[in-house]
Amino acid sequence: MEYNGITEEELNQLSHIEHFERWDKISRFFAETRYVPDNGKIRTGIINLPPRKEKKPSDTLKLYTVTQNGKTYLLRTDNSDHFSEEAELASFTNRIFNEGGVYLSSPLEVGAYLGDTMVYGLYNFFRGDNLARRLPEFSTSHQLSFGVEAGKQLHKLHSILPGAEDTPNRHEDIFMILARLAEKNVRYDGFEEAVEFMKKYHALPEGRPVSAVHGNFSANSLFLDDDLNVGILPLNSAQWDDPVTDLVSLCESYSLPFMKGVFKGLYNGGLPKDFFELLCFYSTYRALSDIDCAESGEDFEIALIRAKKISDDYEKYQSAVPVWY
Repeated sequence: MEYNGITEEELNQLSHIEHFERWDKISRFFAETRYVPDNGKIRTGIINLPPRKEKKPSDTLKLYTVTQNGKTYLLRTDNSDHFSEEAELASFTNRIFNEGGVYLSSPLEVGAYLGDTMVYGLYNFFRGDNLARRLPEFSTSHQLSFGVEAGKQLHKLHSILPGAEDTPNRHEDIFMILARLAEKNVRYDGFEEAVEFMKKYHALPEGRPVSAVHGNFSANSLFLDDDLNVGILPLNSAQWDDPVTDLVSLCESYSLPFMKGVFKGLYNGGLPKDFFELLCFYSTYRALSDIDCAESGEDFEIALIRAKKISDDYEKYQSAVPVWY
């Protein structure tokens, strides 16, 4: 028996998921179609959406894994206010998967359910485990090789270039951020040196190339499958930006051999001109922006700690090459 396109077996598999107790509007579609918004209504159609803007993840976003006939899928659910974002993210991911040949969780469909009050995104998933969790089990040489493979996957992702209809991510003027920090009387050990560095290199990002970027690339956003291949977990903040911005989160991988391997795999052993200055600039930019945007005292303190660590990594900006390199 089927319930609006869902078999009884599938319904039983999904029954433990929040709000899936009533599948009163659900349909299945071919791979080339997705639900897309149309004047506030829900319809089906070919993906043709602008790139996703950089936004904080929804507080109502939930992730699940669902196993059907021996295959595991990832299911994202959210309220319908985020319908457009889920469709845009699926469109972006679909393009990276098809054009770049990136080994990542690719989208199957996006749809509405529960009287169009909720949205779901269904993605291919892979047997394996989070790479950050697995790295400590391996030797430094293996961690390096995993980093090289991850860098090659990131290189494929960066090979996707924006079209005329795609809008690059806009970074707020650093002087505006610095002015607000001055008004808030922000101080930490290394802050003054960070300010001087950012003022000196404020024009560094101008004219930089733009490509598809992951948005949160580190071992935490990767998986290691059963055959020890490195792949990318479902995207959450992909956009169009300077590809160097994808390396800002790399320090969260907690493995120096892995990080160096990523550089080697991404750039085939030869780092581009001004690479470390750009990495320092974007790392500091995000740290200062996080302080500026902190919404609570706890967020503010965490942002200060991260900014202080970046200052230490660059020896209070006496060098653009981080000490861990």
